[in-house]
Amino acid sequence: MPILTSLAENAEGQILNVNADVAAGELAKVLEVSLSIMNFRVKLTKQPMKIVYLNEKGGLFHGVTGKKISTINLDEEYDALMRESWVKFGTKLKLREIKELLDTLPRTSSVAIISTDMLQKELFTDEGAGTLIRRGYKLYKHTDVDAVGSTQLRQVFTERDPEVISGRKSVAELFSELKQSPHTIYGDEPFDVVGVVSHPEGETPVMTKFLASRNGTLNKIVDNVFDAIKKDHKRLFWTAKADDENRAWHFERADGSFTRAGRSLFWYGVPDVKEVEKIIEKFESNGRIERVFLPVGPGLPPHRQPSSTRAFSTSARPSISSKSNSTRGYATATEVPRKRVALIGARGYTGQNLISLINDHPHLDLTHVSSRELAGLPLKEYTKSQVKYSNLSVEDVKKMEENGEVDAWIMALPNGVCKPFVDAVDSAKGNGVIVDLSADYRFEKDWTYGLPGEQRV
Repeated sequence: MPILTSLAENAEGQILNVNADVAAGELAKVLEVSLSIMNFRVKLTKQPMKIVYLNEKGGLFHGVTGKKISTINLDEEYDALMRESWVKFGTKLKLREIKELLDTLPRTSSVAIISTDMLQKELFTDEGAGTLIRRGYKLYKHTDVDAVGSTQLRQVFTERDPEVISGRKSVAELFSELKQSPHTIYGDEPFDVVGVVSHPEGETPVMTKFLASRNGTLNKIVDNVFDAIKKDHKRLFWTAKADDENRAWHFERADGSFTRAGRSLFWYGVPDVKEVEKIIEKFESNGRIERVFLPVGPGLPPHRQPSSTRAFSTSARPSISSKSNSTRGYATATEVPRKRVALIGARGYTGQNLISLINDHPHLDLTHVSSRELAGLPLKEYTKSQVKYSNLSVEDVKKMEENGEVDAWIMALPNGVCKPFVDAVDSAKGNGVIVDLSADYRFEKDWTYGLPGEQRV
């Protein structure tokens, strides 16, 4: 039920302007669904699972850092947010109205603040877009198992811990390890996420456990708990299985990483690789992590690795380097060079989503966006720099590739359209990478289909 205007009439017949946030919230509280069954009219009260607010910015932004706030857990963050100096006027009213709305709905209901072009992504994908606001639960942190609740923690270990599930360790052994060294247990009240950080006096902290339920992942409780851990620890190391389905999440939160023997080691807060090696050496001598990570770097050349996982990377995310099939075996710097990206076909749904992804990516800069219909207009969705739409011809693309102006070309064009542009890049014999999002080259033997960045360096 779209609401185009939010107006009201008083007793004297005067038309009044009503705050749209207030109107939407009041509507969400009283929405009812009628169901017709066998000629009988049954009235069912259906409380909304999600309420979506649309704004031009595509979410709420922190008034000091300028960064978009991805998730707000009201039970944990509301009071602190309302005391922030930048939360005032419309922002304060919006947060107050959303809290009053969610307080009347089931705890599973949520509010999303997004831009219009992100509506489909919010409604039909798990990752969503914009700012997600929910009541959530308060977070906790305790240094003692009994303070957390040994029964609940036992159940979490039994159901989610890979070591317990595989039979390598029992829950009793894990509890015994927790008692042997200083540690802090982090989580939320319903135990959707539990993290354990070991921090002996004078040593670098290690996150030994980070166990999340599907609800904890989908509702971004993992982000809230990890942020709580990061506030307490300026540097941190942790490991995860190389085939972890949430591997990208770990990369996004790490300053560096490398993989060996089926496990990936991640860290943040330590910029020097030599210092990383010293820390890992001490970890292994004390038995705080597995003895498989020294020396820092691959144990075998990448093409002889037993699995298809990356051998080594010191960056939070894989970087695209060239079109060749060569692989990188080792890197000694944590600084990842920024890549210049040109997007051909920016007007469609795929192109618009890519603009949003590149805007949030720490190592990619969007330098050119091509759209015949929008040529000359500013690209408002991109905030890193001022970019205007252009109408790049095949000749333009070839010249830019010859001059080395672009590191990666992304073709977000309909099927059967991108070949002239691909030929132009190839004929220029430059080093630009081509990513074709259509089906044109899906089965070409000289092209890689899928996600090569997760499989090769």
